[in-house]
Amino acid sequence: MVALPEIAPTRGIFITGTDTGVGKTVIAAGLTAALREFGQAAVYFKPIQSGARDTEDGLIPDDALFAQQMANLKEPLAVLTPIVLKLPLAPAIAAAQAGVRLDLNLIAAAFNDLAHRYDFLVVEGAGGLYVPLIDTDFLVLDLARWLNLPLVVVARPGLGTINHTTLTVKAALQAGLEVAGIIINQYPVHPGLAARTNPEIIAALTGKPILGLVPDIDDLDTPSGRKRLLEALQPIVGRSDWPRL
Repeated sequence: MVALPEIAPTRGIFITGTDTGVGKTVIAAGLTAALREFGQAAVYFKPIQSGARDTEDGLIPDDALFAQQMANLKEPLAVLTPIVLKLPLAPAIAAAQAGVRLDLNLIAAAFNDLAHRYDFLVVEGAGGLYVPLIDTDFLVLDLARWLNLPLVVVARPGLGTINHTTLTVKAALQAGLEVAGIIINQYPVHPGLAARTNPEIIAALTGKPILGLVPDIDDLDTPSGRKRLLEALQPIVGRSDWPRL
C-alpha cells in the first residue's frame, strides 16, 4: 500500500492515452492554451516525465517545455514537472534504474501549489492507465484516482483504436474514475473508412462522447502550426459538456 499525501481539491482534467505516441502532450498543452484564451486561469501539470533530455544544465522535461511555450506559462519547469527521469521507460523502471523511488510528496507539493493559484489544472499522465509509477503498486490509474480529476482519453484515429480506446475507458470506469470524454488526435485530412467510422463506434461502445477530432499537424514547432492546434481545440473547451470551473 502506497501512502498518499493530502492534496487540495481543484477543478481540472487528467489526460491519459490509449497508447504511446498518440499525442497526449500536444492535446494537454493545447487545451491549456485554449482555456487561457477563453480567459480561464488554467495551467499544465505533468507530475512525472521519463525520457527527459539530458543537458549541461540537467534533465529537461520537454513535454512541460512545450506546454510552457504553447500556453505562455510563466511557471518554472520544475513546478510543471516535479519528477524528471532520464531513461525513456515506464517511470517505475526508469526510477529503479536511477536508484531512486518516486516521492509522491513532491507531486503533492507542486499540485497543491498550482491548485491554490489556478482555477483549472490540465494534468498529463505518463503513458496509459496501467503504466507503473511505483513498483507495480501504484499505477497511472492510481495517480488519476488520487488527484480526483475526470479523465480525457486521447486516442489515435486508425485501425485498432476501437479496442484500445474502449479498453481504456472500461478500465477507468471499473476503477471508479469519471471519464469526461475522448479526443481523437492526429486525424488525417483524407480519412479512410476506419478513421471515418471509428468515432461513432467508440462512442457507442463506451457511452462517452467524442469531444473532438484534432487534425494531424506536422509543424507544431512553428507559430502557424500552434495556431491551427489552438483553433482545433477551442471548440472542445467551449462544449456544453466540457468540465466547468
